[in-house]
Amino acid sequence: MSRFLSRILLILLIFSGFESLAQSKDALKKERDEITKEINYTNKLLGETRENRNRVEGELNLLNTKIRLREDLISSLKKEVRLYSRQIESNEENIVKLESELEATKERYADLIRLSYRTKAHQDRLMFIFASDDFFQAIKRIRYLRQMTLVRQDQAKKIEETKTELERLNFELDESISRKNELLDTETSARNVLAQDKTRRVEAISGLRSEEKTLISKLRKQEKQRENLNKEIQRIIEAEIRASKKDNEGVFSLTPEAAALSANFESNKGKLPWPVERGVITQKFGDNPHPVLAGIMVPNNGIDIATNKNATVRSLFDGTVSGVFSIPGAGRNVIVNHGGYRTVYSNLKEVFVSKGQKITAKESIGIVLTDEVNGKTEAHIEIWKVSQKGTTKEDPAKWIFRQ
Repeated sequence: MSRFLSRILLILLIFSGFESLAQSKDALKKERDEITKEINYTNKLLGETRENRNRVEGELNLLNTKIRLREDLISSLKKEVRLYSRQIESNEENIVKLESELEATKERYADLIRLSYRTKAHQDRLMFIFASDDFFQAIKRIRYLRQMTLVRQDQAKKIEETKTELERLNFELDESISRKNELLDTETSARNVLAQDKTRRVEAISGLRSEEKTLISKLRKQEKQRENLNKEIQRIIEAEIRASKKDNEGVFSLTPEAAALSANFESNKGKLPWPVERGVITQKFGDNPHPVLAGIMVPNNGIDIATNKNATVRSLFDGTVSGVFSIPGAGRNVIVNHGGYRTVYSNLKEVFVSKGQKITAKESIGIVLTDEVNGKTEAHIEIWKVSQKGTTKEDPAKWIFRQ
């Protein structure tokens, strides 16, 4: 491979690497900004909860969320630091390669200059051409002189281009080192705040452990509420399945309209709107460790989202309300039919919809209930998939939009 092609390949590789690194940096910065936004919002909710000193349990729930988000932020910062480290290493390697290429180009250019001077020392260009033995030799000498001029100009241009590229690489290297140091400082600050939050969590847990009997009693009450909610959801869905089987010779089947709605819902996985305008997930889908009682796992058929007091809950997608009911101690609840899927909105103090009503995505369903004892304002969201085989619960966090 010629030196020219080798150099072009090197520059192409450098630029493709820059483009990839730039995309990664943008993605990580966006991730970091989103986590920081969630942390700031959680801080706001914590401030509201701390207004009442008796609401330690609500504060602990938000502290756990904040600690998780802070750990995510530190993890994101680490990835950014590693990315900048790779870019610094790559820039340093490319600088060495281009400096070597620059020296080689300068040597070739010097050789051409020396050759040009030797030609002039022997005779000027016209005499060199007129001294040809025949016409064809004269043509060759003209081409030779023209080619020498072009090659010399090309080498001079390469030198300038390489110098410009080296200046850019050195500038970017300095910028990367500076940015990396800033990120390391940010990470150190984040770790210090994380340590403070963990200390505050220990204090909150210590304050609650003295009330272990009360916590166990509350846990059993919550288990009963979850069980009642689960039974009511299943009862409503099973009634719909029976009605479908009755109309379809014992087979559960969706109408063409319901099947299209179901497919549309499914195609929007990961893109569904948030059920509240602002909020943070405090309890994930599946088993969650109890924040105070060691060794106890608390099951969750959906997700819990902490939000502002009197926040409005919105529908995740177009559908028809198939159930509105109350659970003693757990507020009001709404089920929306999306063909082969159901979304459940729980822990509401007020409901704006009624059974059989058609609603659209982001349409208001109700207002979130605030627990006046622990100060928590949390919407509970579930997604159920319905098919011939029965029902399965889905993780709503995988369906709603995450920036």
